[in-house]
Amino acid sequence: MELRTERLVLRDFQREDTPSVLAYQSKPAYLEHHGHPPPTADDVRAFVEMLVQWAHEVPRAKYQLAITLEGRVIGTCGVRKASAGDTEAEYGCELDPAFWGHGYAHEASRALITFGFTTLGLQRLVALTRPQNRAAIRLARALGFHGVSDERYERGPD
Repeated sequence: MELRTERLVLRDFQREDTPSVLAYQSKPAYLEHHGHPPPTADDVRAFVEMLVQWAHEVPRAKYQLAITLEGRVIGTCGVRKASAGDTEAEYGCELDPAFWGHGYAHEASRALITFGFTTLGLQRLVALTRPQNRAAIRLARALGFHGVSDERYERGPD
């Protein structure tokens, strides 16, 4: 699966993406917002393998896509339903800190959210974030999510 924006390509993960994911998920600025210790190579390999497997599920319920810029993986963005028939999904996005502040997360998220509501027939998206991650909260609000608690944001179709 592939979605294109003006500057980005969102696509299913490939096992070859593991080194790029390990590199950005190991950066101190990334870790500061995710509340877990630096991942090991095995951790990231298992994570990417899970994403590869999700892409092959039939029917598909989870769309966690690699965000690529000029062929380079710079993050991931996804909508994940508990089961294929659900109309509610969890939204999430993460980006290599080297690419923060350029609108890439917003651009990728907008494309995936549109896909979720128009193609997948979603009726509600939920975004979870840590209260101290002010940038993620600003992004969620800019994307039309409304806060229902300190960590949970929701939105419906336009």
